[in-house]
Amino acid sequence: MSARTLGWGIIGLGRIAGSQIAPAITASGNSTLVSVVSRDRARAEEFARAHGAATALDDYAKMLADPAVDAVYIATPNALHAGQVIAAARAGKHVLCDKPLAVTVEDARQCVEECRSAGVRLGITFQTRFHDGLADAAQFVRDGGIGKVIVAEVTMSGGRNLPRGWRTDPDLAGLGTINNIGVHAFDLLRYLVGAEVTEVVALTDSEPGYRIDTTATVLLRFANGAIAYVNANQSTPHARDDIVLYGSEGRVLGSNLSRPGRDGTLSFITSVGERVVPASSRDAYQRVVDAFAEAVLDDRDPSPSGEDGLRSVELTTAIADAIRDRRVVSLRD
Repeated sequence: MSARTLGWGIIGLGRIAGSQIAPAITASGNSTLVSVVSRDRARAEEFARAHGAATALDDYAKMLADPAVDAVYIATPNALHAGQVIAAARAGKHVLCDKPLAVTVEDARQCVEECRSAGVRLGITFQTRFHDGLADAAQFVRDGGIGKVIVAEVTMSGGRNLPRGWRTDPDLAGLGTINNIGVHAFDLLRYLVGAEVTEVVALTDSEPGYRIDTTATVLLRFANGAIAYVNANQSTPHARDDIVLYGSEGRVLGSNLSRPGRDGTLSFITSVGERVVPASSRDAYQRVVDAFAEAVLDDRDPSPSGEDGLRSVELTTAIADAIRDRRVVSLRD
Protein backbone atom coordinates (compact mmCIF):
# COMPACT_ATOMS: atom_id res chain seq x y z
CA MET A 1 0.00 0.00 0.00
CA SER A 2 1.49 3.30 -1.06
CA ALA A 3 1.07 6.39 1.07
CA ARG A 4 -2.26 7.36 -0.54
CA THR A 5 -3.35 4.40 -2.70
CA LEU A 6 -5.25 1.26 -1.73
CA GLY A 7 -4.80 -1.92 -3.77
CA TRP A 8 -8.17 -3.72 -4.16
CA GLY A 9 -9.30 -7.25 -4.87
CA ILE A 10 -12.90 -8.22 -5.70
CA ILE A 11 -14.34 -11.59 -4.63
CA GLY A 12 -17.54 -12.38 -6.53
CA LEU A 13 -18.14 -10.77 -9.91
CA GLY A 14 -21.89 -10.24 -10.04
CA ARG A 15 -23.95 -7.31 -11.27
CA ILE A 16 -23.03 -4.72 -8.63
CA ALA A 17 -19.34 -5.63 -8.75
CA GLY A 18 -19.29 -5.05 -12.50
CA SER A 19 -21.64 -2.10 -12.84
CA GLN A 20 -20.71 -0.16 -9.71
CA ILE A 21 -17.80 -1.31 -7.53
CA ALA A 22 -15.11 -2.03 -10.13
CA PRO A 23 -15.82 1.24 -12.00
CA ALA A 24 -15.76 3.11 -8.68
CA ILE A 25 -12.38 1.63 -7.75
CA THR A 26 -10.84 2.43 -11.13
CA ALA A 27 -12.26 5.97 -11.08
CA SER A 28 -11.07 6.66 -7.55
CA GLY A 29 -8.05 8.79 -6.91
CA ASN A 30 -7.00 6.69 -3.93
CA SER A 31 -7.60 3.14 -5.22
CA THR A 32 -6.28 0.63 -7.76
CA LEU A 33 -7.97 -2.60 -8.89
CA VAL A 34 -5.33 -5.31 -8.52
CA SER A 35 -7.10 -8.67 -8.62
CA VAL A 36 -10.51 -10.28 -9.23
CA VAL A 37 -11.82 -13.75 -8.34
CA SER A 38 -14.59 -15.93 -9.70
CA ARG A 39 -15.14 -19.69 -9.59
CA ASP A 40 -15.26 -19.40 -13.40
CA ARG A 41 -11.70 -18.51 -14.47
CA ALA A 42 -12.85 -17.35 -17.92
CA ARG A 43 -15.33 -15.00 -16.31
CA ALA A 44 -12.62 -13.61 -14.05
CA GLU A 45 -10.33 -13.02 -17.03
CA GLU A 46 -13.08 -11.25 -18.96
CA PHE A 47 -13.90 -9.08 -15.94
CA ALA A 48 -10.22 -8.23 -15.43
CA ARG A 49 -9.86 -7.14 -19.04
CA ALA A 50 -13.00 -5.02 -18.85
CA HIS A 51 -11.90 -3.21 -15.68
CA GLY A 52 -8.12 -3.21 -15.93
CA ALA A 53 -7.32 -5.61 -13.08
CA ALA A 54 -3.78 -6.95 -13.08
CA THR A 55 -4.71 -10.55 -12.19
CA ALA A 56 -7.72 -12.87 -12.64
CA LEU A 57 -8.08 -15.88 -10.35
CA ASP A 58 -10.47 -18.74 -9.54
CA ASP A 59 -9.32 -19.14 -5.92
CA TYR A 60 -9.69 -16.31 -3.43
CA ALA A 61 -7.00 -17.83 -1.19
CA LYS A 62 -4.48 -16.90 -3.89
CA MET A 63 -5.77 -13.34 -3.89
CA LEU A 64 -5.42 -13.15 -0.12
CA ALA A 65 -1.78 -14.24 -0.44
CA ASP A 66 -1.01 -11.38 -2.84
CA PRO A 67 0.89 -8.57 -1.04
CA ALA A 68 -0.32 -6.07 -3.65
CA VAL A 69 -3.90 -6.53 -2.40
CA ASP A 70 -4.55 -4.31 0.62
CA ALA A 71 -8.34 -4.59 0.75
CA VAL A 72 -11.04 -6.83 -0.66
CA TYR A 73 -14.61 -6.18 -1.68
CA ILE A 74 -16.82 -9.22 -1.05
CA ALA A 75 -19.85 -9.61 -3.31
CA THR A 76 -20.63 -13.32 -3.07
CA PRO A 77 -23.94 -14.89 -1.89
CA ASN A 78 -24.90 -13.78 1.61
CA ALA A 79 -24.19 -17.09 3.32
CA LEU A 80 -20.57 -17.00 2.13
CA HIS A 81 -19.75 -13.53 3.45
CA ALA A 82 -18.72 -14.45 6.98
CA GLY A 83 -16.21 -17.13 6.02
CA GLN A 84 -14.61 -14.89 3.42
CA VAL A 85 -14.49 -11.86 5.74
CA ILE A 86 -12.76 -13.96 8.39
CA ALA A 87 -10.29 -15.43 5.88
CA ALA A 88 -9.45 -11.94 4.61
CA ALA A 89 -8.95 -10.61 8.13
CA ARG A 90 -6.61 -13.46 9.00
CA ALA A 91 -4.65 -12.67 5.83
CA GLY A 92 -4.30 -9.05 6.98
CA LYS A 93 -6.64 -7.56 4.36
CA HIS A 94 -9.11 -4.76 5.02
CA VAL A 95 -12.67 -5.68 4.03
CA LEU A 96 -15.57 -3.86 2.40
CA CYS A 97 -18.41 -6.39 2.50
CA ASP A 98 -21.65 -6.25 0.59
CA LYS A 99 -24.70 -6.33 2.84
CA PRO A 100 -25.61 -8.29 4.87
CA LEU A 101 -22.40 -8.92 6.78
CA ALA A 102 -23.64 -12.44 7.59
CA VAL A 103 -26.86 -14.41 7.87
CA THR A 104 -26.53 -15.13 11.61
CA VAL A 105 -25.71 -12.88 14.54
CA GLU A 106 -22.98 -15.26 15.72
CA ASP A 107 -21.21 -15.11 12.35
CA ALA A 108 -21.55 -11.33 12.13
CA ARG A 109 -20.11 -10.91 15.60
CA GLN A 110 -17.18 -13.18 14.73
CA CYS A 111 -16.48 -11.09 11.61
CA VAL A 112 -16.25 -7.93 13.73
CA GLU A 113 -14.08 -9.63 16.34
CA GLU A 114 -11.72 -11.21 13.80
CA CYS A 115 -11.19 -7.92 11.98
CA ARG A 116 -10.59 -6.10 15.23
CA SER A 117 -8.14 -8.76 16.40
CA ALA A 118 -6.26 -8.64 13.08
CA GLY A 119 -6.09 -4.85 13.12
CA VAL A 120 -7.91 -4.48 9.78
CA ARG A 121 -10.85 -2.23 8.92
CA LEU A 122 -14.30 -3.63 8.15
CA GLY A 123 -16.93 -1.67 6.25
CA ILE A 124 -20.37 -2.46 4.79
CA THR A 125 -21.87 -1.21 1.53
CA PHE A 126 -24.80 0.66 3.02
CA GLN A 127 -24.37 3.20 0.23
CA THR A 128 -27.67 4.95 1.06
CA ARG A 129 -25.85 7.00 3.70
CA PHE A 130 -23.98 8.63 0.83
CA HIS A 131 -26.99 9.87 -1.12
CA ASP A 132 -26.92 13.64 -1.60
CA GLY A 133 -27.77 15.62 1.51
CA LEU A 134 -28.46 12.72 3.87
CA ALA A 135 -25.36 13.42 5.96
CA ASP A 136 -26.61 17.03 6.25
CA ALA A 137 -30.06 15.73 7.17
CA ALA A 138 -28.60 13.50 9.90
CA GLN A 139 -26.65 16.46 11.33
CA PHE A 140 -29.75 18.68 11.11
CA VAL A 141 -31.70 16.13 13.16
CA ARG A 142 -28.86 15.74 15.69
CA ASP A 143 -28.75 19.53 16.09
CA GLY A 144 -32.47 19.59 16.95
CA GLY A 145 -33.55 21.15 13.65
CA ILE A 146 -36.90 19.35 13.68
CA GLY A 147 -37.13 18.94 17.44
CA LYS A 148 -37.80 15.44 18.74
CA VAL A 149 -38.21 12.83 16.01
CA ILE A 150 -41.68 11.32 16.45
CA VAL A 151 -42.35 9.26 13.32
CA ALA A 152 -40.21 8.27 10.32
CA GLU A 153 -41.07 6.50 7.07
CA VAL A 154 -38.92 4.94 4.37
CA THR A 155 -40.27 3.40 1.18
CA MET A 156 -37.85 1.39 -0.96
CA SER A 157 -38.45 -0.55 -4.13
CA GLY A 158 -36.58 -1.26 -7.32
CA GLY A 159 -39.90 -1.50 -9.12
CA ARG A 160 -41.19 -4.92 -10.03
CA ASN A 161 -37.82 -6.64 -10.03
CA LEU A 162 -38.20 -10.03 -8.37
CA PRO A 163 -35.17 -11.78 -6.83
CA ARG A 164 -33.32 -14.15 -9.14
CA GLY A 165 -30.63 -16.81 -8.90
CA TRP A 166 -29.13 -17.51 -5.49
CA ARG A 167 -31.22 -14.70 -3.96
CA THR A 168 -34.26 -16.99 -4.14
CA ASP A 169 -32.55 -19.70 -2.05
CA PRO A 170 -33.08 -19.21 1.71
CA ASP A 171 -29.93 -21.20 2.47
CA LEU A 172 -27.80 -18.71 0.53
CA ALA A 173 -29.79 -15.48 0.91
CA GLY A 174 -31.19 -15.85 4.42
CA LEU A 175 -34.08 -13.46 3.83
CA GLY A 176 -35.37 -12.13 0.52
CA THR A 177 -36.35 -8.50 -0.04
CA ILE A 178 -35.52 -7.72 3.59
CA ASN A 179 -31.84 -8.57 2.94
CA ASN A 180 -31.87 -7.27 -0.65
CA ILE A 181 -33.41 -3.85 0.00
CA GLY A 182 -34.81 -3.52 3.51
CA VAL A 183 -31.44 -3.53 5.26
CA HIS A 184 -30.60 -0.23 3.55
CA ALA A 185 -33.74 1.36 4.99
CA PHE A 186 -32.99 0.05 8.49
CA ASP A 187 -29.40 1.32 8.42
CA LEU A 188 -30.51 4.67 7.04
CA LEU A 189 -33.07 5.09 9.82
CA ARG A 190 -30.47 4.27 12.48
CA TYR A 191 -28.20 6.86 10.86
CA LEU A 192 -30.85 9.59 10.55
CA VAL A 193 -32.71 9.02 13.82
CA GLY A 194 -29.44 8.61 15.72
CA ALA A 195 -30.61 5.74 17.94
CA GLU A 196 -30.82 1.96 18.04
CA VAL A 197 -33.96 -0.11 17.49
CA THR A 198 -35.54 -1.52 20.66
CA GLU A 199 -38.70 -3.18 19.26
CA VAL A 200 -39.77 -4.55 15.90
CA VAL A 201 -42.76 -6.23 14.29
CA ALA A 202 -43.26 -7.16 10.64
CA LEU A 203 -45.52 -8.63 7.98
CA THR A 204 -44.27 -10.08 4.70
CA ASP A 205 -45.65 -11.67 1.57
CA SER A 206 -44.15 -13.79 -1.19
CA GLU A 207 -44.83 -14.10 -4.89
CA PRO A 208 -46.17 -17.52 -5.97
CA GLY A 209 -43.36 -20.03 -6.21
CA TYR A 210 -40.94 -18.04 -4.01
CA ARG A 211 -39.59 -19.36 -0.72
CA ILE A 212 -38.35 -15.94 0.37
CA ASP A 213 -40.13 -12.66 1.09
CA THR A 214 -40.70 -10.35 -1.88
CA THR A 215 -42.71 -7.69 0.01
CA ALA A 216 -42.06 -6.56 3.58
CA THR A 217 -43.60 -3.98 5.89
CA VAL A 218 -41.78 -3.39 9.17
CA LEU A 219 -42.53 -1.24 12.22
CA LEU A 220 -39.65 -0.21 14.49
CA ARG A 221 -39.37 1.61 17.79
CA PHE A 222 -36.11 3.40 18.62
CA ALA A 223 -34.44 3.98 21.98
CA ASN A 224 -35.20 7.71 21.75
CA GLY A 225 -38.93 7.03 21.36
CA ALA A 226 -39.22 7.49 17.61
CA ILE A 227 -41.41 5.05 15.68
CA ALA A 228 -40.68 4.17 12.05
CA TYR A 229 -42.37 2.38 9.18
CA VAL A 230 -40.50 0.67 6.32
CA ASN A 231 -42.04 -0.59 3.09
CA ALA A 232 -39.43 -2.62 1.19
CA ASN A 233 -40.58 -4.63 -1.80
CA GLN A 234 -39.59 -6.00 -5.17
CA SER A 235 -43.15 -6.73 -6.30
CA THR A 236 -44.76 -3.38 -7.14
CA PRO A 237 -44.09 -1.24 -10.24
CA HIS A 238 -44.02 2.56 -10.09
CA ALA A 239 -43.02 2.59 -6.42
CA ARG A 240 -42.10 5.64 -4.37
CA ASP A 241 -38.54 5.89 -3.03
CA ASP A 242 -39.04 8.45 -0.30
CA ILE A 243 -37.74 9.23 3.19
CA VAL A 244 -39.70 11.28 5.75
CA LEU A 245 -38.81 12.27 9.30
CA TYR A 246 -41.57 14.01 11.28
CA GLY A 247 -40.38 15.95 14.30
CA SER A 248 -42.02 17.99 17.01
CA GLU A 249 -40.79 21.19 15.31
CA GLY A 250 -40.36 20.32 11.65
CA ARG A 251 -39.96 17.74 8.94
CA VAL A 252 -37.27 16.38 6.62
CA LEU A 253 -38.42 14.90 3.31
CA GLY A 254 -36.24 13.10 0.77
CA SER A 255 -38.26 12.61 -2.41
CA ASN A 256 -37.11 9.90 -4.84
CA LEU A 257 -33.95 9.54 -2.77
CA SER A 258 -34.02 6.23 -0.89
CA ARG A 259 -32.66 4.09 -3.76
CA PRO A 260 -29.45 4.45 -5.84
CA GLY A 261 -29.51 5.89 -9.35
CA ARG A 262 -32.19 8.50 -8.64
CA ASP A 263 -32.63 12.24 -9.06
CA GLY A 264 -34.76 13.78 -6.35
CA THR A 265 -35.04 16.57 -3.81
CA LEU A 266 -34.36 17.06 -0.12
CA SER A 267 -36.67 19.37 1.83
CA PHE A 268 -36.22 20.89 5.28
CA ILE A 269 -39.52 22.19 6.69
CA THR A 270 -39.47 24.20 9.93
CA SER A 271 -41.33 27.09 11.53
CA VAL A 272 -39.25 29.56 9.51
CA GLY A 273 -40.21 28.05 6.17
CA GLU A 274 -39.19 25.38 3.70
CA ARG A 275 -35.82 24.88 2.03
CA VAL A 276 -35.71 22.53 -0.96
CA VAL A 277 -32.47 21.42 -2.62
CA PRO A 278 -31.87 19.07 -5.55
CA ALA A 279 -30.39 15.72 -4.56
CA SER A 280 -29.03 12.71 -6.42
CA SER A 281 -28.09 9.16 -5.52
CA ARG A 282 -26.31 8.39 -8.78
CA ASP A 283 -22.77 8.36 -7.39
CA ALA A 284 -23.48 6.64 -4.07
CA TYR A 285 -21.28 3.60 -4.77
CA GLN A 286 -18.41 5.83 -5.83
CA ARG A 287 -18.72 7.72 -2.57
CA VAL A 288 -18.79 4.59 -0.40
CA VAL A 289 -15.68 3.18 -2.10
CA ASP A 290 -13.84 6.51 -1.80
CA ALA A 291 -14.85 6.89 1.84
CA PHE A 292 -13.77 3.36 2.77
CA ALA A 293 -10.39 3.78 1.09
CA GLU A 294 -9.90 7.15 2.77
CA ALA A 295 -10.71 5.65 6.18
CA VAL A 296 -8.21 2.80 5.69
CA LEU A 297 -5.51 5.19 4.48
CA ASP A 298 -6.19 7.46 7.47
CA ASP A 299 -6.14 4.45 9.85
CA ARG A 300 -9.67 4.92 11.20
CA ASP A 301 -12.91 2.99 11.13
CA PRO A 302 -15.11 3.54 8.09
CA SER A 303 -18.74 4.55 8.09
CA PRO A 304 -20.72 2.35 7.73
CA SER A 305 -18.56 0.10 9.92
CA GLY A 306 -18.51 -3.56 10.82
CA GLU A 307 -20.41 -2.65 13.97
CA ASP A 308 -23.15 -1.19 11.77
CA GLY A 309 -23.18 -4.47 9.88
CA LEU A 310 -23.54 -6.40 13.14
CA ARG A 311 -26.41 -4.16 14.32
CA SER A 312 -28.11 -4.79 10.97
CA VAL A 313 -27.88 -8.58 11.31
CA GLU A 314 -29.17 -8.38 14.88
CA LEU A 315 -32.15 -6.41 13.60
CA THR A 316 -32.96 -8.65 10.64
CA THR A 317 -32.72 -11.69 12.92
CA ALA A 318 -35.26 -10.04 15.24
CA ILE A 319 -37.47 -9.29 12.23
CA ALA A 320 -37.30 -12.93 11.15
CA ASP A 321 -38.30 -13.94 14.68
CA ALA A 322 -41.19 -11.46 14.62
CA ILE A 323 -42.44 -12.84 11.31
CA ARG A 324 -42.15 -16.45 12.41
CA ASP A 325 -43.76 -15.97 15.83
CA ARG A 326 -46.24 -13.22 14.81
CA ARG A 327 -45.21 -11.02 17.73
CA VAL A 328 -43.36 -7.87 18.71
CA VAL A 329 -39.69 -8.69 19.34
CA SER A 330 -37.55 -6.64 21.73
CA LEU A 331 -33.89 -5.86 21.08
CA ARG A 332 -31.32 -4.60 23.52
CA ASP A 333 -31.06 -0.84 23.95
